[in-house]
Amino acid sequence: MNLRTLAPLSLALLALACPGDEPNERVDASDTNPTGDTNPTTTATTNPTTTADGSDTTQGMADTTMGSSATMATTEPGGDSGFIFDVGGVSDMGEGGCGPGPSTNATLTGTVWAPNGEIPISNALVYTTAVEPAGIPQGVYCDECQAVSCDDFFTFTDPDGTFSLDTQAANDRYLVVKKGQFMRVTTLDIAEGSQALSSMRTTLPSANNPAAGQYIPLIAVGYGSYDRIEDALGKFGLGQTNIASMEETLIPGTEPFDIWDNGGGPAFDGFTSQGTFAQLIANPDALDDYHIIFVPCSTDDFVNQLNPANIQNIRDWVAAGGRWYVADWSNEWMEHVFPDYQTLDGEPNNADGGVYDSDANVLDPDLLAWLMALPNALKDINPLNDETHPTLFDLPAYVTTVDNWSVIEQVLPVLVDNGMGGMVDVGHKVWLEGPGSGFPVHPLTVSGVYGCGRIQFTSYHAAEFFDYVGLSPQELVLLYTILEIGVCQENPLPPPTG
Repeated sequence: MNLRTLAPLSLALLALACPGDEPNERVDASDTNPTGDTNPTTTATTNPTTTADGSDTTQGMADTTMGSSATMATTEPGGDSGFIFDVGGVSDMGEGGCGPGPSTNATLTGTVWAPNGEIPISNALVYTTAVEPAGIPQGVYCDECQAVSCDDFFTFTDPDGTFSLDTQAANDRYLVVKKGQFMRVTTLDIAEGSQALSSMRTTLPSANNPAAGQYIPLIAVGYGSYDRIEDALGKFGLGQTNIASMEETLIPGTEPFDIWDNGGGPAFDGFTSQGTFAQLIANPDALDDYHIIFVPCSTDDFVNQLNPANIQNIRDWVAAGGRWYVADWSNEWMEHVFPDYQTLDGEPNNADGGVYDSDANVLDPDLLAWLMALPNALKDINPLNDETHPTLFDLPAYVTTVDNWSVIEQVLPVLVDNGMGGMVDVGHKVWLEGPGSGFPVHPLTVSGVYGCGRIQFTSYHAAEFFDYVGLSPQELVLLYTILEIGVCQENPLPPPTG
C-alpha cells in the first residue's frame, strides 16, 4: 500500500452544459430530467427564494425542449418571461428569437469519450459552426453561458456518450466537442445524409494545445500525503499510467497539470513541484493561472497558512471563476475558507475522523443514469485485481464509497440577493449521501456556487486506500462531478457577503 512516501465562447451555448449548481441555469431539456441539479426554467411571479438548482417555493417547472432543431427557453433571474432562442427553423413564437432558420439535410453521429478513449462523456456539447469558435481563456475566467448563434446546430450527448446531430451539409465547417474547459475543435466537410464521426474527432483532449484546437482545464494539484488524485487523473487520460504489482499509478513527467507540494513530498515520488501549497495560495497571480485546484487528503503541513489574507486570495480566485476541490482530511481548506456552506463533525479544527465505508444513494438523476450506462468493464474492476473492490452493479439502490474520513453533518443555505428583489440559495448541492461513522444518512459529496466559481467537498478519498488497477466507483463519481462543476453559469451572482 502506497501511503505516499472564451471570454465565454462567442457562439456558445444557451444550454452549454449548464448542469452544475448555479441558480436559474440554462438547461438541456432533451428529456424530462435536466442535467445536474438544473431544473427547467421557471418564471418568478413573486419574490421567491430560489435554490441553487433553480427551483423556488412559488413556481412549478416550465415545459422546455432543446436540441439541434428545437426552441430553447431561459429565464433571467427575477425576470417575467424567458428569452426564446431557436435553431433549425423552429419559430421564435414572437419572443424575439431568430425566426425561421436553415433546414437540415445531414446527420452526424458518434460518441464523446474521455481523454483516455474509454469513458463515455454524458451531456457533452457537440455543435457545428461556420465561424471558428473562441478558445478557452488560458487562466481563471468567468464562464458565463451565452446564447447560441442562429446559424449553428448543436446537441448534447446521452448518458452513454452517444449523440446524433442534425445539421446542414457544407464544407469547411468547425466541429466543436466540449465539456466544461475540455474542448476539441476540428474542421469538417459535411456531406448530405448520415455520417459517423471518428473517435479522433470526438475524444476530449489529453493535453492543452490551443494552436491545434485542443483545450483542457488548467489544473493545480496539491500533492497530499494520503490520497492519490493524480493517479485518478492519469487513468482518466491526463497523463500516462504504469501498472505494476496490481497498482496503477501516474508516470511522473507525463502529467499535463502542475503539482504543488501539500505535504506529500512529490519529489520523492519523482514529480516536479512548482513550490509549496503555501506559496501558491499566497500568490494571487499564481492562482490566476488555473481553472481548477485540487486539495486531496493530506497532513496539516500548511493549514497554518490559512490566514485572513490567504483565505481572501482563495475566495477571490473562486469568485473570478475558479473551481476549488477539497477531500476528507484536508477539510480545513473548506471549513476555514467557505465556512458558511456546511457543518463538519468536529469543527472547528478537529474534523479529521476515523475511516468508514458507506452504501451511498445517488441523488442526481443524470449521474445515476451515466453510472448505469457505463460499460460493464468500467462497472467492475475486480477482474483486473487480486482484491475485492466495490462495483456499480448495486445501482440504482446504492454505490459503495470506501475510505470516508470526514462527516458532513449538514449543508447550509447560502442566500445571495439576485438584484431583482429575490434571494437565491447558492449553497451546496448534494450528489451522494449515505450512513456511516455512527451517523445516519448524511451528505458525502457536495458542491456549491461562489461568485463565478464553484466549490466541491467529498468526505472520501478520490482513490481507494489500497493498491488496484482501473477506476473505482468513487473515482468515476469524482470525475463526473468535476466535469459538471466545470460548466458555465448563467448570469453569475456576486459571492455571498459576510
